[in-house]
Amino acid sequence: MNESAVLLAGDLAWPSCVLIIAIVLLATQRKPIGGLIARIKSVKYPGGEAELSVLETGADKIQAAVDTLSRDPLAERVDRQDPAYPAAEGDDESMQNREPVGAPTPLPAEKVTNLVMLRTRAANLLYELAVPPPPGGFGPVSATIDTLVKRGVLDDAQAKALRDLVDIADQAARGAVVPERVEEAAENSGPAILEQLALRRTEAAARFEDHVLDTLQRRAPWGWSIDIDRAIVSEHLDATDPGASSGVRPRHARVDALVTVGDREAVVEVRARLQPGASGQIQAVHEWMKALPPDIPVLLIMLGEGLTPRELEQVCDSHMGPVALLEWDRDADSLIRELSALLGIRTSRRPEARV
Repeated sequence: MNESAVLLAGDLAWPSCVLIIAIVLLATQRKPIGGLIARIKSVKYPGGEAELSVLETGADKIQAAVDTLSRDPLAERVDRQDPAYPAAEGDDESMQNREPVGAPTPLPAEKVTNLVMLRTRAANLLYELAVPPPPGGFGPVSATIDTLVKRGVLDDAQAKALRDLVDIADQAARGAVVPERVEEAAENSGPAILEQLALRRTEAAARFEDHVLDTLQRRAPWGWSIDIDRAIVSEHLDATDPGASSGVRPRHARVDALVTVGDREAVVEVRARLQPGASGQIQAVHEWMKALPPDIPVLLIMLGEGLTPRELEQVCDSHMGPVALLEWDRDADSLIRELSALLGIRTSRRPEARV
């Protein structure tokens, strides 16, 4: 064997040994090496940082979304009791002012196969829950969740669970490796999450109404009397009312709350579906207001953008008492201040709350 052959054999021997050693290591140490890779969640480089893997605790967060959203079973849905007073003859549906709870529509029996699809469908349902949209329109999903918390449609625990779910899905969308346990959690729990969100879509208006009334009762200063779901009989009939000359007894209107302070009274009315351009809702509020005593102060509470001056004038043109419009998404904290102004009393600088 000449010198060239020896040199060539030496050059080939070292790479071959390295390859054989690497194969042996991969075959015998597969689990330890896999565990080391699994623990690397992100890598930093001069241009930024890349996520490599979703933590397996994401499966627990997905389950938390199911648990928090399903905490209100069907048996505990928002109840709507029958009116405490019989409706007068000729009263129409606009007098029954409490927000209805709709019938849930079954979701298509489609399988949620990945986190990105689950996030997309959950986001669409959250946007539907937030109709009418907040002032300025819809923003990121996290902002929509905040809006729903402020409206009382979601509580803090449910909001946190949904934010965690969105965050996990966003990591997956950026290319992060999703552990098998998290994928299984999304597939198994995804339909339950979507079903619970769809159920809240039927209750959103009623939940908002109850949230406002609960807030009113909590914040009302001492000495204020709050009568929820009250029927008010008006002894006044408009001369243009067909019943005014036919001997029909005066109609009564139901109000969400009658606030009494001493000898002063004001009405609080929550209209979750009232919005600019909604001619049917605007007309319904107009008819409802015509049945009120003409001089009683009224605070209308609505979501989203407020009515235009012309629409507000259309609502209260037959009412002689003061009418104020509170846009909840903007001015929820001014509830007691607005009511105090209508009642003609000063508000205390002390916290607006009852112990």
